[in-house]
Amino acid sequence: MVSADSHGSFATLTHARLRAAQGDVPGAVRILHVILEVQPGHHEARAFLAEIEDKRAVAHTEPQEAAADAVTPASAGDLALRFRTALEAHRPSPGFLRLTSWLERVQRNRGRHHVR
Repeated sequence: MVSADSHGSFATLTHARLRAAQGDVPGAVRILHVILEVQPGHHEARAFLAEIEDKRAVAHTEPQEAAADAVTPASAGDLALRFRTALEAHRPSPGFLRLTSWLERVQRNRGRHHVR
């Protein structure tokens, strides 16, 4: 519904219900007043207005996070040690190296022997 005082807004009961469900009770009340201004006999809007008029919007606050530990810059030696440790952890196993070597030899030798 559009009224002269609603500044061209589109006010519906569904919009008012959505606003109220999202916690914007004052916004829902404003929409319901616009609806009732245009259609004073709108019983559903009047009943919903009576239902939510005394409700307050729910204030939402985020939980407090624990303070972060102080950050200390890393030295070049410290970083080098960490990189070496990380690289050693990802070294291939001796079995993997043997298998890789065997596969390389098979591929190299494949072209040398022709089956007739």
